Amino acid sequence: MVEGAVREKVLKVLHAVPPGVRYSTSDWGRVLGEDRREIRRVLGEMEAGGEITVERDEGRPDKPLYRLEEAGQP
Repeated sequence: MVEGAVREKVLKVLHAVPPGVRYSTSDWGRVLGEDRREIRRVLGEMEAGGEITVERDEGRPDKPLYRLEEAGQP
């Protein structure tokens, strides 16, 4: 049940971000009121399922940026 709630919160945030904008999760634990480890786990599952795109900057691989996959985008 908790996992579904975290997934829904993450999707709500990503849907609020304008299309094509990459979003960092630095403050998600505080903003969503959930454990950051659980948020990262859900994001990893969403990446593996092709729901989101993750970009890792070579200079900061520990700070990935997330973007919701839109229909028709590569």
